[in-house]
Amino acid sequence: MTSPDAVAALLHRLDLIAGGLAASGRALALLGLGSVGAELDRMDQFSDLDFFVVARDGQVRALLEDLGWLGDGLVQAFRNTPDGFKVLFEGGVYGEFAVFDEAALRGASFVNARVVWLAPDAPRDLPLRRRPAATATARLDAAARTHHLGEALTNLLVGVRRFRRGERLSAWQFTQVYALGHALALAADATPPAPGWADAFGLERRFEARYPGLAAHLGACLPGLDGTPGAALGLLNLLEELRLPEWAGALPLAGQVRREAGAALAGPAALDARGRLPG
Repeated sequence: MTSPDAVAALLHRLDLIAGGLAASGRALALLGLGSVGAELDRMDQFSDLDFFVVARDGQVRALLEDLGWLGDGLVQAFRNTPDGFKVLFEGGVYGEFAVFDEAALRGASFVNARVVWLAPDAPRDLPLRRRPAATATARLDAAARTHHLGEALTNLLVGVRRFRRGERLSAWQFTQVYALGHALALAADATPPAPGWADAFGLERRFEARYPGLAAHLGACLPGLDGTPGAALGLLNLLEELRLPEWAGALPLAGQVRREAGAALAGPAALDARGRLPG
């Protein structure tokens, strides 16, 4: 359940920042992003405070070097990019921000900004890049599906073999990170999403809400460091259930993954005289 007090604390902090920017005389605007931007309807107590500061010409450096405009209660500030910081305030409010001049803002990559504060002489046409909640995404073409499927299956094969060699960490990464990413891209493309905000930069954001049926597979696909063989089988089952036109052409590779994952579940790998895994 969303905490009204926590949400109010986030919005209050934005108001304090706006007041600090106005008093500094160095800024033109404060733009909220994400769930404190145009997507306020999904804001909750777990939201970050993401925002852009639009600086007056020649004032970017000054705003980055003196953070007094953030107001009282700043606990820690970590400069993570040349343009901005990650910050923590009293009460646990966490935020990320960047400072741009007007020209740089117009070339920056973002969506769904909201004007929190605007100086009286600020341009009224600052980019906000609004998009509807139900954004239609372009479907994958055959070449893209073939690429994702091939990458998923080859990553699974490498992952299972590294698991059998004893490289548990690398095996986990190949199966439950690399292969999973390609499999979810295919699954999301083949599955109509539930209504709600899609993330423009990461499929994994709000995946459970947008694809509840697919999310039910995640436990089998993400069993952890010691579960690579089971993860490989779980992802194979997910891919097979998608009934992709490209699946028939991938059956030899999928079969090899299934055999080797089954062998890994059965016991230690038996290597031939040359130290190779049986195929």
